[in-house]
Amino acid sequence: MDASGVDRAVEVPGILHLDMDAFFASVEVRDDSTLAGRPVVVGGAGARGVVAAASYPARTRGIRSAMPMATARRLAPDLVIVPPRIDRYRAISAQVMGLLRDVVADIEQISVDEAFLDVRGARRLFGEPEQIATLLRRRIREELALPSSVGGSVSRAVAKIASAHAKPDGQLIVPADRTAAFLAPLPVSVISGIGPKAQAALERLGVRTVGQLREIPPGALTRALGPRAPEVARLAAGSDRTGLGQRVRDKSVGTERTWDEDLTDPAEVRRRITVMADEVARQLRRGGFVARTVVLKLRGPDGATLTRSATLDQPTSSGERLREHVVALWERESGALRRVRLAGVRATHLEPVGSTPQQSELTARSAGWTDLEAAMDRAADRFGTRSLSRGSTLPPRAEEEHRGAPGAGEDGR
Repeated sequence: MDASGVDRAVEVPGILHLDMDAFFASVEVRDDSTLAGRPVVVGGAGARGVVAAASYPARTRGIRSAMPMATARRLAPDLVIVPPRIDRYRAISAQVMGLLRDVVADIEQISVDEAFLDVRGARRLFGEPEQIATLLRRRIREELALPSSVGGSVSRAVAKIASAHAKPDGQLIVPADRTAAFLAPLPVSVISGIGPKAQAALERLGVRTVGQLREIPPGALTRALGPRAPEVARLAAGSDRTGLGQRVRDKSVGTERTWDEDLTDPAEVRRRITVMADEVARQLRRGGFVARTVVLKLRGPDGATLTRSATLDQPTSSGERLREHVVALWERESGALRRVRLAGVRATHLEPVGSTPQQSELTARSAGWTDLEAAMDRAADRFGTRSLSRGSTLPPRAEEEHRGAPGAGEDGR
C-alpha cells in the first residue's frame, strides 16, 4: 500500500463504457412527456422508412433499430414515429460528454451516445469504479433526465460487453479475477468483429460460447478467424488489457442510405456508392485513420441483403481507392440484385495514420490524390459537401451540362 492508500497488488477494473439507453428515443420522450411508456421509434415514416432508434416499450414488441418501418408498424399498431432531430441529439450529446469530463479526465468518445473512460485517476476524488459509475449515471439522470448504462472491466472490450448486459438503466463492473468466468457462458457473437461468417466457422468446430473458444488450439482458431485470432484468444482468456488511446481493429466508420424508390439502373447505383465512398474517406481523414477493409452492403425490396468486402493491399483514407473497390464489388454483384432499396459503404480494420513505414511509403507514392482530396475536404468544410464533387457522381443530365460548361476538364473532378 502506498501513500495514496491504494493497494497496488489489486488490479482495478478501471475502464468504464458508458452508453446512453435508446438515446434518440429517450431524448424524444424526455422532450414530450406524453410519449412516456409508449412504443416510440425515431426514423422515417415513409413506405421505405427505417427505424433509427426504438424506446424500450417498443423493443418489448420486438422492434429493433435498422428494422423496416412497415415491419415495426405491424408489430405495434399503436407505434409512435418521430422524425429524427440530429442537431438536437448532438447538442445533448455534448452536454453528456461535458458532464463526464467534470468527473473523469481521460475520455474517449466513440459515438454520439457512448464513450470509454479511464477512471483510475479519478479514484482519489470519487472512489472506486463502482462508485464513479453510480455518480455518473445519477448526474445524467438528475441533470439531463436521461437513462444510461455503464459497464466496467480491465479492458475496453469487456467493459462494452458488460454495459450491454447492464441495460437498461443499470451498471455492471466485472472484477479482473472474474473476467474469464463472466465471459465463459456468453455466445461468441458478443466479441466485436465476430460476425455471421466467423460464427459459422467456429460452429463447425463445435464452438458456440466464449468458454468453448478458449479450448480451441491456436492453429484451428487462426484458420477460423484469421489474423484476429490472437487478439480474440486474449480477450476470451480474460487477459486483454486494451485501454483508451489504443486503436482496435474492429473500429469502423461508414454510411448507408435507404431510398423511397428502388434503384434499377446499375450506373445510378454506381454513382451513389461512389458518393458514399467519398463520405467514408472524409470520415477517415477527419478521424486520423486509414482502413484495411472496405465493405459494401446492398439490400433489395424483399429485404434480401448482400454484404461483400475487399481487403486492400495497403491501408488507405483515399476516396479514390475506396471507390475502386466498392465499384468492383458492385459490378460483381449487380447481376444478382436487379433492384436496390438500400446501399451502404463501411471502412473497417482501422489504424492510425502513419503507424507503419508501409503507410508512410504509400502516402508518398499517392501524394497527388492526397493533395487533391485535402483540397476537397477544405472546400467541403467551408462551403458544404456539395460544393465540389467527382464528375462521375453527377446525375446524367447535370453531367452533360457540366461537360458543356466552359473550362470543364475531362475528369470533372
